[in-house]
Amino acid sequence: MAYPALDEPNGWSVPLGSLLGVRIRVHALFLVVAIGLVVRAAVASPGEPDIWLSALAIQVLLFASVFVHEWAHVFAARLLGHDPAQMLLWPLGGLISHDPGEENAVRPRLAVAAAGPLANLVICLICAAVLLAAGRTPPLDLFWDPLGGLSGVAAPVRFLAQLFWVNWILFLFNSFVPALPLDCGEALLAVFSGRAGERAGVVVAVKASLCSLLICVIAAVALNDVLGLVLALVIWISARQRMLRMESGETDLFGNPGGYAPSTSLDMVPRQPVRSWWERYRERVSARRLEREAQTRRLDEERMDGLLEKLHRMGRDSLSKEERGFMELFANRCRERQSEPRG
Repeated sequence: MAYPALDEPNGWSVPLGSLLGVRIRVHALFLVVAIGLVVRAAVASPGEPDIWLSALAIQVLLFASVFVHEWAHVFAARLLGHDPAQMLLWPLGGLISHDPGEENAVRPRLAVAAAGPLANLVICLICAAVLLAAGRTPPLDLFWDPLGGLSGVAAPVRFLAQLFWVNWILFLFNSFVPALPLDCGEALLAVFSGRAGERAGVVVAVKASLCSLLICVIAAVALNDVLGLVLALVIWISARQRMLRMESGETDLFGNPGGYAPSTSLDMVPRQPVRSWWERYRERVSARRLEREAQTRRLDEERMDGLLEKLHRMGRDSLSKEERGFMELFANRCRERQSEPRG
């Protein structure tokens, strides 16, 4: 039995339309985490009525940064001659889906995987340059408070610091955490796949993901932070689904078994679209009709063979009027079938 929450993230996502031929959807996990963080900020600071607006602004920056991160993957794939069809966003990245490619090389896969973190790094460098010019140090601390870390400073400076920190987090997680679906995990998979085959690469990436998962759980418990548990859950789902896709023989953007292109993602096991009861009913009716027609044709051919043998042995006068009519009708049907266009 397949559960949509694990196997069909599209079923738990909201469509946002299309841009440059790529369909864009936002996973429910993104919305849940965003709402949870906003509510947590409001509960933690009940004396500040506008704190939820600031927390909401951080989530908007996160969404924009993830969006840029994923478009970097898309553009890198297009430069390599591939055409991603869909983008599914979640808090630390997304999923780009596409038709399987024909290439089987490590470098193209690494290039696509690296494009997202590089885009976040470019944003960090731009923000850092402006902050340093304004006499402020970019917030490099992973545990920096984006809501209260720059209280009392000008709004543009606070905006740049928050934008820097969000992209800094995305860059570090995707570049240095060797877990699926993060880009570092995808790069690890690509390297070992090029050396020992795709199956060996998936096994190595899944083992690294499980080690990272344990570290996330330990950190979440030690720091009393539920976000670490959310990341651990995502890693577990992604690693599990990557193994399932490998076993089913699904191919990725470069024609390798294992599913989707290198991209941070909440991966899924692709499934055939479910047909409605009406479509299934029509298929059954059509199959029964074809079976009856085939049986009727077989009986007519058997009778025609018998009549031809009778005609050969006893002559035309031995045939009754009904038998001669049947033979004429059978001949007309054969001519009609021969005159039908063949597809």
